[in-house]
Amino acid sequence: MKTQHKLPAPTALDLPAVIDIYESQRPMMPDAAAGAGRQRHSLIDILDEFDGLILDGFGVINVGDGLVPGIEALLQRAAAQNIPVVVLTNGGSFESSQAAAKYAKWQLPIAADAVVSSRDALIAALGDTASPDGVVPVTDVMGCLGAVVTPLAHAPTLAYGQTADFWQQSDAFALLGAIDWTEGDQADFESALIARPRPVFVANPDVAAPQIGQFSAEPGYWMARAMQAADMPVYWYGKPYRPAFDLALQRLHQLAGRKLDTRRVAMVGDSLHTDILGGGAAGLQTVLITDAGLFRDGGATHYIAASGIQPDWIVPGLI
Repeated sequence: MKTQHKLPAPTALDLPAVIDIYESQRPMMPDAAAGAGRQRHSLIDILDEFDGLILDGFGVINVGDGLVPGIEALLQRAAAQNIPVVVLTNGGSFESSQAAAKYAKWQLPIAADAVVSSRDALIAALGDTASPDGVVPVTDVMGCLGAVVTPLAHAPTLAYGQTADFWQQSDAFALLGAIDWTEGDQADFESALIARPRPVFVANPDVAAPQIGQFSAEPGYWMARAMQAADMPVYWYGKPYRPAFDLALQRLHQLAGRKLDTRRVAMVGDSLHTDILGGGAAGLQTVLITDAGLFRDGGATHYIAASGIQPDWIVPGLI
C-alpha cells in the first residue's frame, strides 16, 4: 500500500485542504496559462470583452440550493447583448438534463441544450474508439460507482449497491458521484482496487463543492484517497481537462450560430484548479469569481500566487 500523508475526513475539508489535494494532482493536469490578472468590480462590468460565456455551476450560478446574487441580471444582460451562455458543470451523478431542470425550476433562462457536464465528456470518450481514453471495450463490464447516481448507458454496466458480486464482476469503474458516499463504501472501493487493480474513470474531478457554511466532499476527493491506497489507471473528465471544454465550445458555437474566437470566450468560475486552469489551457479568457464559491471567505490572492494559476480577470461578484 502507498504511504502518503493522510487526507482529512470529508467533514473536515477546508480551503487549505482542498487546495493541497488539487496541488497534489497538478502533474495530471494541464499546464497553467499566464493570465493577465486584471481586477474589476464585477463580471457585468467587463461583459463587452466577451462574445460568449461558459459558466461554472456551483459557485457561479448557485451555492447549494441558493442562487448566487446577480445571476438573473447577468443572464438577462448577456441575452440583451446577444452573448450566448453555456453552463459547464463538473457533475457526473445524473444526466445534464437534470441540471437543466434545476435551473428551469429556479426560473433561470438557461436552455437544456446549453448545459454540458463532465459526465457528457466521459460518455463521449467511452463512445469514441479513436480517443486515447476510449480504452474500455463495449464487451467489458463497467461498474458505476455512487450511492445516488444514474448509471451510464454503456453496455454492459453494473450499478453499485444493486448487483451481487459487484466488485468481482466489474472490469472497470466509473466514479460518477459522491452523494451519500460513506467511509464504508470507500473502504470497499479501495479494497477492491488493492485486490485487483482496474481502470477508474472519474466523471467529476472536483475535490469539493461550496455549500452553505461548508464544503461537500466530491468524487475528486474520494479518488485522491483511493490513489493513496492502490495503483491503477485513472482517467479524468470535466474541468480542468480539455475534452469538457471542447464539448462546451462546440455547444457555444452552435448557440451562437457561428464559430467564435476562443479568445473572446470567457470561462467563469470560482476554482483556480478546475475552471481557471482548464479554461486558460483551452485558450479561453478566464474570470475568477471570489465572493460566492471556493474563496468566499478569502484566500484568492494568496492561492493565486502560491499555485501560479493566474486568471485573466478577478472579480468579486457577477454584478
